[in-house]
Amino acid sequence: MAEKRLLLLGLSFRRKKDEGMLPAIERFDGLFFRVARKYLSSAKDIEVAVMIDDLTLVEGSAKMTYVKPEGEQWGKQTFSKELVRKAKVKNESFLAKKLKNKKYSEIFVSMGKKYAEALPDLSSYNVKIVFPTTGGPGPKAQALKEWIVMRE
Repeated sequence: MAEKRLLLLGLSFRRKKDEGMLPAIERFDGLFFRVARKYLSSAKDIEVAVMIDDLTLVEGSAKMTYVKPEGEQWGKQTFSKELVRKAKVKNESFLAKKLKNKKYSEIFVSMGKKYAEALPDLSSYNVKIVFPTTGGPGPKAQALKEWIVMRE
């Protein structure tokens, strides 16, 4: 069985306001979600986890209702140390379960550094981590696209 890759998508201020339930990867509609949706259909080896408003990770397929994002502008919100700490514990459990049952060759972290603080130390999982942290949204979106479509 081929090894899988894991994509961790961070929060998105842009959201589809559709009624009812949508998978998390469809509900959020920011740049990185649009890039991921465009190219994921051709990549069968990638599983997706999405960070939601409380900074915890859920499966990309998890059904979600529309929840209005907090604040008027993205990037201006702050998170209490307690919220980040609690999210980190939940995320560690989520990732430990995921990584225990499956072998991943790589994890791509597509989120800002502020949100990544709610992730556990990924280096402890003995998996290659790809986390573009320089450049603006354009170069990061390009890196995401290239990672999704890459073939060894």
